[in-house]
Amino acid sequence: MRYSTFYIILLLLTGQTLFAQLSISSCDSLIKEKQFLSAFECVQSIDAENENPDIVLKKVDLALNYNIKTIRNHLFAFVDLREGEELEQLRRVLKDESFSFYEFKPDTILLRLIQKYPSDYRLAKSLGDFYYNTYKNMGDHWFVPARELLEKFNGYYGAAYENGVFDAKSLYALAFYSSIFKNYDQAQVWYEKSLKLNPDDALTAYGAGANRLLNKHPEEGIVNMKHAYELFSDSLKKGDAARILGIMYYKANRKDDALEMFEKSDLLSPQYHPNQMFLLRSQLQAGEEEPALKLAKVIFDQAPVDPDVPDELLEMFRKEGEGELLETIFKSLLKEYRHNHEANGNLRFHYGKLLYLEANSKKAVRMFKKSRSQFSKALPPEHHVFKMLDDMIEKINR
Repeated sequence: MRYSTFYIILLLLTGQTLFAQLSISSCDSLIKEKQFLSAFECVQSIDAENENPDIVLKKVDLALNYNIKTIRNHLFAFVDLREGEELEQLRRVLKDESFSFYEFKPDTILLRLIQKYPSDYRLAKSLGDFYYNTYKNMGDHWFVPARELLEKFNGYYGAAYENGVFDAKSLYALAFYSSIFKNYDQAQVWYEKSLKLNPDDALTAYGAGANRLLNKHPEEGIVNMKHAYELFSDSLKKGDAARILGIMYYKANRKDDALEMFEKSDLLSPQYHPNQMFLLRSQLQAGEEEPALKLAKVIFDQAPVDPDVPDELLEMFRKEGEGELLETIFKSLLKEYRHNHEANGNLRFHYGKLLYLEANSKKAVRMFKKSRSQFSKALPPEHHVFKMLDDMIEKINR
């Protein structure tokens, strides 16, 4: 039986395609088994020259998401995981280990393939993935500034989306870009599209909620932020979501709910100063004097020589009409810090300001003089605080 040259070539090509498909299937199985080094070697063996878009896309995905270590996203190392091992955990444990690296430059390869296959927008989407990953993980520590990376991932993701190629991650990145440039309405559109594809992504829910807050619609963002809080397992991220949710409740005049979330945030992220101040304000407004007194002491104890801390306390307590309670706190702290001259001087300085603002000038002058005496035992005579104290005393004595 005779076969034409055309049919012979067709059979050979069909065989090659079938072989490639079977090989890719083998590589996919290795990925599912978390054999990432073997998987990369597998795809590399199929297309070492990076000419096949399907194989290159697989390589880029492996390189960006399953490496154990990377150098500037142009050199990648991989490992085969053993049973029970997790990649993220190994990245932390083995961060100082030496690895064998594969040179693989996704941006260069994808740009070449885009010229060859301009209508394959999977390549543009993949290039967006590369630039977004590089922006997140390297920022200004890459070959171009972070701002340029930002524009690149937005451009390629946008082009891919316009041609029907997108996923939840690329939509999130488009939302992130819009939000950075304060285009909150457009950002919300992208966030909602992303959540439709992956409704239980904590970071996207968080972004959608925070975007509503930034756009001055906090009440509309509560559902998203509450969902993010429920989804996060990491204590720091969960604590941050609780704090933002507390702010939203507060702005929506749901003060009891706000207090509850600030308390939860404080448990999840102890001694985080911004949340402590939100919690303290909520406690004062709820009339919880004893918890507020304890928390104010904790806040001061974290930075006893920092003048900004008692200054913030002074502003907050006076705004809430709790000057007397702050005076009680100052008196208690003065006993605790009687042997720490700088901290004692810091307390007396702000105690004097409180007395002055409460129209008790004589006591204020005495407190400022005691503050000066304490500071003189801890600070050099040319320190600016002495001029501030002298000016205050002179102002009151006029």
